[in-house]
Amino acid sequence: MDWDRLKTFYHVATAGSISRAMDTIHLSQSAITRQIQSLEHSLKTKLFKRHTKGITLTEQGSYLFEETEKIFADLNSIEKKIVEYKSVPTGNLSINTTVAFGSMWLSPRINEFIHEYPEINLKLNYSEDEQDMLRQDYDIGLWMRKPRHLDLVSKHIATIKYHIYGSANYINEMGMPLRRSELNSHRLITYGIGKPSPLSDTNWILKTGVKKNQKNRRPHITINNLYGLLVAVETGAGLAALPDYMAQHKAHLVKVLPDIEGPSYDVHMVYHENLKGSLKLIAFRDFLMNKISQWRF
Repeated sequence: MDWDRLKTFYHVATAGSISRAMDTIHLSQSAITRQIQSLEHSLKTKLFKRHTKGITLTEQGSYLFEETEKIFADLNSIEKKIVEYKSVPTGNLSINTTVAFGSMWLSPRINEFIHEYPEINLKLNYSEDEQDMLRQDYDIGLWMRKPRHLDLVSKHIATIKYHIYGSANYINEMGMPLRRSELNSHRLITYGIGKPSPLSDTNWILKTGVKKNQKNRRPHITINNLYGLLVAVETGAGLAALPDYMAQHKAHLVKVLPDIEGPSYDVHMVYHENLKGSLKLIAFRDFLMNKISQWRF
């Protein structure tokens, strides 16, 4: 089987279209088409179904893609281990985590990491879709739940707790609630429709302190991501339940009803089995655990 044709097939199948694959493998559309046709001819089977809106894999194509993925994963692992024969952690390290945790916790600390390990090149991907790590072959995921994939290694690194927060200006305007029932007279901001939250009860602020025979509170604003909630709270739009790490260094934010602790969730460092022993992974893990040990929530 021709290796170049197999590589072309892999990139087209990964991209989901010939036009998108062109950006990755830098071949013309006609050259890619010829290579796919030659591969299909040599295998005596169709690998793609052609549609007006694009292409999809046939049953034989899906099987070949699964096997080819394993080959590429092995090759990437070999390449990474060869590069890391040096005693100093070096090379590319890609990390996938959520938008909120990445933007508000990881990014402010990355400068320290690159100063400590200048030969590691970082690629950070902030997304609410954990499947990005599997599809795009990221080295490390900082996930808000334990992975269900058996080929991923998971290490618990932190537990994130939630409290209710408001801005100092909002509290001066509306007053500080001293009891849960007083939340009824405040503007509440909650998580809206969007990607699933790691919390089992995302909008617990609407029901805390509400009696069984009473209706839950209604939100004044709903926003579909945590960073948006934070900004709304900072500008005085109302009160919201936020993870403590987002408010840690926000001097103008006030913890409301501090004795009321909302649901919590665990953060896991997730990586592929074949990266065990990787110097750059160990470097990032140790750095991460050191920073997490300094949390004061």
